[in-house]
Amino acid sequence: MRNEEKIAYIVPSDAAELAISEILKSEIESGLLDVMRIDVNDPEGEYQRICREGYTCIIARGGTYTDLKSAENIIPVLEERIRTADIVAGLAESGVHDSEAVYVVIHEKTADGAENLEAISGGKVRVLRYSNLADLKELLENLPVSNVQILTSGYAASICQRSDLTFIELINRPHTIRETVRTARTFLSRMQSNAQQINTLNSIYNNIDEGIVIFSNEHIITEINDRAVSMINSSRSSLLNHLINEFVPELPAPRKDGQCSIDTPRTFTGKLGKSQISYTVYPFEFFRGETRCMMIMQDVTRIQTLEQNIRVQLSKKGLTAEHRFEDILTGEPVMQRAIDKARTIAGYEGSVLIYGESGTGKELFAQSIHNASSRSDGPFVAVNCSALTESLLESELFGYVGGSFTGARKEGKAGLFELAHSGTIFLDEINSTPLSLQTKILRVIESQQVMRVGSDYVIPLDVRILSASNGNLEKDIEEGSFRRDLYYRLNTFEITVPPVRDRNSDILLLFRYYAAKFADNPTTPDEVDLSPEFEKQLMEHVWLGNVREIRSTALRYNAFGGDNSNGDILKTTASSEALKMEPAETVKKKESDESTDVPVTDVLAGDTISLSELSDTVEHLVIKAMENKGLSRTDIAKALGISRQALYKKMNKE
Repeated sequence: MRNEEKIAYIVPSDAAELAISEILKSEIESGLLDVMRIDVNDPEGEYQRICREGYTCIIARGGTYTDLKSAENIIPVLEERIRTADIVAGLAESGVHDSEAVYVVIHEKTADGAENLEAISGGKVRVLRYSNLADLKELLENLPVSNVQILTSGYAASICQRSDLTFIELINRPHTIRETVRTARTFLSRMQSNAQQINTLNSIYNNIDEGIVIFSNEHIITEINDRAVSMINSSRSSLLNHLINEFVPELPAPRKDGQCSIDTPRTFTGKLGKSQISYTVYPFEFFRGETRCMMIMQDVTRIQTLEQNIRVQLSKKGLTAEHRFEDILTGEPVMQRAIDKARTIAGYEGSVLIYGESGTGKELFAQSIHNASSRSDGPFVAVNCSALTESLLESELFGYVGGSFTGARKEGKAGLFELAHSGTIFLDEINSTPLSLQTKILRVIESQQVMRVGSDYVIPLDVRILSASNGNLEKDIEEGSFRRDLYYRLNTFEITVPPVRDRNSDILLLFRYYAAKFADNPTTPDEVDLSPEFEKQLMEHVWLGNVREIRSTALRYNAFGGDNSNGDILKTTASSEALKMEPAETVKKKESDESTDVPVTDVLAGDTISLSELSDTVEHLVIKAMENKGLSRTDIAKALGISRQALYKKMNKE
């Protein structure tokens, strides 16, 4: 027991105080207990005083116990019980057995069976009982005998003025007194343990993230925790003793026969204000066959946010936008107008459709819009819709539950829409999306809800949609390969990123930037020395690959030391013209093939290079040049957009 536990032991007289203090000497010295007298005419006031003085338990007997017990509301009042054996011991120790007549006057609720002493003593002992002090006084004053001994409470002598009666105070045996204290200590220990458990449960009950409501068979709310009060957005007093269906209309109505309407655990969802709530109801036995129900309320939006935060931390690298508008290099008014328009659009929540040829930097614009928006602290998730098969794209976009298809993770997987919650999702090459998936994407955009593959419930979303196309969607609509309703959902705002051929002054600017970036020694774009002849070749070249092609050309420029005498850095005009004159379908196929060699992020926005543009000889030279520059093999593999294992194979190729 802790030191702060302290017992107030109430006695009726100075003699009793002296006797009991001697019996309980060790307990008094240890600070566990104090023996004291009280004003028996003011039991309620004395009870409050004892509470204020820090006592945690009161021991009293007879009428004093009864009076203090009636005032009990803070600390417990325990009874020092008077047994018949204590009366016999009191008679023996006082020598009253030698008297002609002895009266035992005790409280009506003590010493059951004490009347048996009358028969045992042959009528020498008479037992009388009283209910309170006034009753005791009246009984003694009107006792029709004189010159007799009275074994009774220590209060008797102070309230009765008869001189012809001899009062002997009844003090319990030491065994009874010590046992009473032991019982009190055990009681306090259990009470303390129970209080700790109750406090722990209350702390859990009122601090968990889930709302908890207990209701009766009649659906009347009997208990509710703080979280549920907050979720319902009401006061505790307006909820308790009210019908729960008033606040949760999705719950089945109570049965007319008084039985609980929920006989097995049941889960359902519903709207509560602006939140989507998941409800789970469990029936349980409350007391002696009475059934009640416990309803657990979970904010689905909050759960999703927590899950999304965890997944963001685990996959943080792939869910961030690294680039801003300041990263876009240009000196052309047409490009600057596109940037200014995108800056304006970033401040609004509507969807954005970005048009542009492959390699123009559409994702660079998408990342910049995200970082300039109110969602900049949220995730940025990019997916290339043309790089995945239809079934794989569906599971990646929408996620799936465990066991929904062969090869699925048993724990399931969150989709990219879920991961983008409270942020932005960028659907690159949206024009490549199959019609069947277009329907599902439209449903997600319209409802801001997603359902995982194989699931039967929806998950609320808060996602901004950015998409990009390298083809004319209006033409696709006419041809029946793209949904018109999805198109209008995607292009609340529309941006066109101009190709390099419409921004000629940016060609040398971009080339010098990348040439400086890939230089063996640290240098600046202004320090990149280009011959007039090579500058002319750069300006006359047809940049079908746009900025991505400029970047790859700058890498070859460093690999070959600027020597383009054999056309290893820049294709000849003839070859460029031939490529330019190829049928559109062939060019489109080349672009598609090229896109499969790069990750979802646009090459302009990342640090990867398409090796499909390089011959084996050039590959070797590029890798060697990077090694000479001091890059690690991990960095080289990352720059080339391949795995370390693929890099080792290329380095060891004969």
